Amino acid sequence: MNQDLVERVRQELLRARKILLTTHQNADGDGLGSELALSAYLKGIGKDTLILNPDEPPERYRFLDPSGEVRFFDETSGPALVQGCDLIITLDNSSLHRLGRMEQAVRNSAAVTLCVDHHSTTDPFWGVNVIDESACATGEMVHDLIKALGGTLDTASAIALYTAMVTDTGNFRFSKTSPRTHRIAAELLAKGVDPGRVYELVYEQQAEGFVRLMGVALSAFRLEQGGRLGWIALSRRQIMDCGAEQADTSEIVNHLFAIGGVRVCLLFKELPDGKVKVSLRSKGSIDVHQVATTYGGGGHQNASGAVVEGPLESAVARVVADASALLA
Repeated sequence: MNQDLVERVRQELLRARKILLTTHQNADGDGLGSELALSAYLKGIGKDTLILNPDEPPERYRFLDPSGEVRFFDETSGPALVQGCDLIITLDNSSLHRLGRMEQAVRNSAAVTLCVDHHSTTDPFWGVNVIDESACATGEMVHDLIKALGGTLDTASAIALYTAMVTDTGNFRFSKTSPRTHRIAAELLAKGVDPGRVYELVYEQQAEGFVRLMGVALSAFRLEQGGRLGWIALSRRQIMDCGAEQADTSEIVNHLFAIGGVRVCLLFKELPDGKVKVSLRSKGSIDVHQVATTYGGGGHQNASGAVVEGPLESAVARVVADASALLA
């Protein structure tokens, strides 16, 4: 990590009286794990720290926050909480629009702003940017930052950062998984992380409705481009009939990679407002991120997402056509 940048971050942390940590809407393991680990470090050096996110995360990540440190923005008290901070740090997110209901409050703030992220798109809003596109996860960067600042990790922070890395690498199989990734993971295990327990809590606590929905989804997948592109579309009716309204469905799409020859997978989920959430996945050098960004989304080369205009059938037609162009 660049030493000059580390010193800039150190100075901003020292000057700050109240620090707000946040991440993107629908926080994932990387965003939450990074927030909680960095918050623990900041509290350890005597800083008044607030974690405030746009909305509640999926149930499967609640184990990371047993004390309920993470708060959720609401229109009544949220703006005042944001205005009460003089340093805002966004983790795993550089796009203001991905702050959802928090966006305007952050725009209106006079606080110093700092972004720590491993995505390729950086919003010019942030005053200080700590960006590393080669990192497998923002959690990897937070690990490096804490160490560069002279901090240490307790077991809870090690679990948070391990969860950040294991979820954002697809259990250490995505392309940005590096030798350094595994060295850091080994260090975190030595701090007391139980990898089997983390896997169980993240991936084996699904509701019955989710499993039923997964069966519906996999029974109706479609293949295009000579079997190189697979897609699944889930309507509101299917979701409701399975009792899976609150389910995080993004992982379902990865099961299509079990089919030999599939290089790109898409999952379309119809939302209550008629819009369609699209999860895009790919293998190797195929860059689905470029498709996601055309619809205002984002993510990584091999794993991205976006919300597109409905109805479901037309959304499928548009995005499948765009993703098929990647295989031309």
